Amino acid sequence: MIISIMQPYFLPYLGYFQMINAVDRFVFYDDVNYIKGGWINRNFLEDGLFTIPLIKSSSFKKINEIEVNWSSREIIKLEKRIKQNYSKTPNFKIVFQIIESIFDERPKLISDLCSESIVKFSKYLNIDTEFITSSELKYKKLADKESTLIGLCKQLNASHYINPIGGIDLYSKKTFKDHSIKLSFIKGMASKSILDVCMQNEKKQIILHLDKYELV
Repeated sequence: MIISIMQPYFLPYLGYFQMINAVDRFVFYDDVNYIKGGWINRNFLEDGLFTIPLIKSSSFKKINEIEVNWSSREIIKLEKRIKQNYSKTPNFKIVFQIIESIFDERPKLISDLCSESIVKFSKYLNIDTEFITSSELKYKKLADKESTLIGLCKQLNASHYINPIGGIDLYSKKTFKDHSIKLSFIKGMASKSILDVCMQNEKKQIILHLDKYELV
């Protein structure tokens, strides 16, 4: 069993989806602290940064404790920006329908909005990885993040854990190996949001790129 564990982001970059495609089971790490000013609810369109408005966001709250501010006009403005940015792209009609379906569901929590965006675009790209959320699991949250991840891997009977390349200085292959788990770091492709990628490129070309990553 190959797994990855990552915080959910709204419409993350292509490398995030390469990581999903590389594993059997992907865990949305939704019961860890929200990082204010981070990238959980922010990303880039063709014309620049956008932010999903939240209600009383705080770094002292878990990601799955923070609500989306659906009454904010920023949501309507974002939909208009997407139309303005991508209405002339070849895949606008089908990709915008995905965005509309996400917004129409109006998930209460930012964790659910983010994970829903990821699941829907994974389906669009024919990724059949299984998704679960960490808050559904019974695991020990330890002060040491590495030990917590190892505990999650054991609970899911993982033999191989794939982490983004940014964790290469944080986690030890030897420590994971001592627990009979192979640790790899993925070098994925950078991009703006997956929305930007899917609007601008043919679906079959994006699918081909899903396997163009390196494990170190």
